[in-house]
This record gives sequence, C-alpha cells and structure tokens, in this order.
Amino acid sequence: MTRKQKRLSVIAGGLAFLGAATGLTFYALGQKASYFYMP
Repeated sequence: MTRKQKRLSVIAGGLAFLGAATGLTFYALGQKASYFYMP
C-alpha cells in the first residue's frame, strides 16, 4: 500500500466514522423530539 493509498484510506475511515456518529446523533434526537415540543 502506497503512502497515498494509506492516506486516502485513513481519510475515508474518518469520514465514515463522522458520518455514522452524525447519523446516530440525529436518530437519537429524532427519537427524543417529543420532549422538545412539549408545552
């Protein structure tokens, strides 16, 4: 694996991790959205 391939794989892994974290965060907020709309 060349240095460029290694760098791209690290960047892709980081983006996948951030995407998963963001998706789980929005999913959790969607599940708890009823708390925000209570009068």
